[in-house]
Amino acid sequence: MVSITPDELVQYTRIAADRKIRGGDEFTQDILDYFLTGEKISGIELPFEPLKNRFRLRMEEVTLLCGINGSGKSLLAGQFMLKAAEQGYKSLSISLEMSPKSQLARQVRMASLDVEPTMDYMLDFARWTKNKLWFFDQQGSVDMYHLKAVIAYAVDNFGVDFVVIDSLMTLSIKSDDYNAQKDCINTLANLARALGIHILLVTHARKGVSVKDRLDRWSIRGASELADRADNILILGRTFSTDPEESDAYLDLAKARHFDGAECTLDLYLDLASMNYHLLDEEPNKLKMEEKAKVVAIDGKKLEAV
Repeated sequence: MVSITPDELVQYTRIAADRKIRGGDEFTQDILDYFLTGEKISGIELPFEPLKNRFRLRMEEVTLLCGINGSGKSLLAGQFMLKAAEQGYKSLSISLEMSPKSQLARQVRMASLDVEPTMDYMLDFARWTKNKLWFFDQQGSVDMYHLKAVIAYAVDNFGVDFVVIDSLMTLSIKSDDYNAQKDCINTLANLARALGIHILLVTHARKGVSVKDRLDRWSIRGASELADRADNILILGRTFSTDPEESDAYLDLAKARHFDGAECTLDLYLDLASMNYHLLDEEPNKLKMEEKAKVVAIDGKKLEAV
């Protein structure tokens, strides 16, 4: 485990952005790359085939993932992290609600598709996740000063390019302080651009008349600037249907600033064994790990993967 001292964090609390005025002709190569090399549809693929060539979590952008309590926002965010790792992206989870142990226990279940993965698989998973998944080991809350520093530190030292913040309510911001929430989303947007990463911020939905009320981008609890400044908005809602033929949830891509006509709704089903969300015609895939982990005894009793 890597411990960061306060002195080490200080240098990461100020992110400088060098702003210049440049002529349009200076961006010619950038535009050619955008259209001719696939950059237009670059970024982290989500684990749902219909979105593969329609929407991605692109670098230098911020996405909001919104839903009511119990909708599975944290679960889906963890699923996104595994999918990102499969594609070679390094993720940092800043979850003030769940310990790293709890998150990883659920992710190894997602990866193996088993309620109780075997020891061999768990050790292989531990080896596979090394340098791919990182976790901020603190529960409770964190202020924006230290949040910025932790993200910058992880990018600089571990090459992290995908950050999940779970959730807005665990940041040291009052629920009715809309100005602070506006500052928060502006700070995260600036960080994403300055550091060349993608930031996913989990948010909660306003309480409605019923838990079955359909959610939309206007359902996000808090300042309106959250939705205005975010590049993308994903809405996760539960259907609470008792009909086994109907979906368990829906995922609305309610805003996709840089993807023309990408907005859509997916009906999702929850695989209870693995805790993966999936489409009706797409069963969850077991994570493939080619290399095998070595089992080493420490003091004759503790096992760990190397």
